[in-house]
Amino acid sequence: MGAEERVVARILERFPVLEGRVFIQKQQRVVVDYLVRRDFEKVLDFLAHDAGFTTFHLVIGVDNGDALGFIYVLSNEENVMLLLKEKAPKSKPYISSVCDIFPNALWHERELVDLFGAVVENLPPGPRYPLPDLWPAGNYPMRKEWNPAYLDKKTMTYNPPAAVDPAEGGESK
Repeated sequence: MGAEERVVARILERFPVLEGRVFIQKQQRVVVDYLVRRDFEKVLDFLAHDAGFTTFHLVIGVDNGDALGFIYVLSNEENVMLLLKEKAPKSKPYISSVCDIFPNALWHERELVDLFGAVVENLPPGPRYPLPDLWPAGNYPMRKEWNPAYLDKKTMTYNPPAAVDPAEGGESK
């Protein structure tokens, strides 16, 4: 049994409900499909404290339409890279910080806040990153609905066209 198979078997032994949601992508790559927050936190804790995934590499934000996805890339001493995915609805994009387990996740999580509008609970206080301090509040440039054409770089305001009410004979934009 290879390292990847051992990782999958260990995860499924602890979380049998994940059958069919944990798979080997290719050699030295294991993926755990999107989990809701409660399940993500349990699996992350197991991986970091019991399964040897002690190295955090990065977290990738993804706009999946109605939900935001967060893909955490971890590895173990056997150089198996594990992609652990979490999802949260755009309307309530709450996730928990992993900085208590992986302190080097700090700047990655700040990016999720600035670029995707994630609400990262228990994120240590500090400056925003990577957007400038004058960036207009509520504007998340990595979300699909955000349009860079509406950002006025001189005034740092976001000015999308006003929506027209179809009931008044116009077309909605």
